[in-house]
Amino acid sequence: MKTINRNAGFTLVELLVVIGILGILSAALYPAITSAVMSAQMTAVGARGKDIFVGITAANTEREPLGLGNIWPKNGANVQGGSGGDSDIADMNFSSAVDFFKEVYDELHVSNQQDWNPYIIGFDYSKLAGAGVKTPTGNQGLQAENCMWCIGANIRDEIEDVIPIIVTRNMNCNQLSVNYQGQTKTRVGLGTSAGGAEYDEPFSSKAFVIIQKGGGIYKGSGKYSTLNVIYKGQRFNLTTTGGNTPQFLYLTPNGTANPSGS
Repeated sequence: MKTINRNAGFTLVELLVVIGILGILSAALYPAITSAVMSAQMTAVGARGKDIFVGITAANTEREPLGLGNIWPKNGANVQGGSGGDSDIADMNFSSAVDFFKEVYDELHVSNQQDWNPYIIGFDYSKLAGAGVKTPTGNQGLQAENCMWCIGANIRDEIEDVIPIIVTRNMNCNQLSVNYQGQTKTRVGLGTSAGGAEYDEPFSSKAFVIIQKGGGIYKGSGKYSTLNVIYKGQRFNLTTTGGNTPQFLYLTPNGTANPSGS
């Protein structure tokens, strides 16, 4: 009579079959898992961008009855004042998003709590990080690598609400538009910013997040990075001619970008 060995394990063939099945299941589930992770990251990044928008809006509301200008960044030859010292932020001329966010956070005085006085209550550099972009470590201070946002400069009240004013840095802001007539489906490049810097974070060429002038959050995949989708087909012309009104542009982590897409 044959006895049954109840302690026998898998045979090699059975083990290979199980490994093969697990491999097939993993391959089938990988796109769904990747998509879910990307969606979660985009939601978190969008929330941080909206926090910046709300913080700036609240600061502007507080400053208006005091006769102070808004704190949206300025850039232009006709902008008065310097960058730093005792100047008010509304009078400063900024050449990059990093310089602007340093001033908003009052990085110069952060080590001395008695003198530290940020323009936005509750703002810190975690709002600039996420989806692979890391916050500064130690006493390093804010660097371009720690800032995932481009931000609109010379923002005017009359600018249409659909205009992106806070944009993830992997979007080429040079290819956005200041004069759009509602038809062109030109694709805005992702993964390479204005100036040619390549950004794997956040989202590389796969996706982007923008905060619109009206406060809306738009999270899009790479295939929907076209001007007609970004602007919802709305016509506008932000071009300024002469006078003392500086041209709308974007401050990137490393410099400036002049939108010229059409």
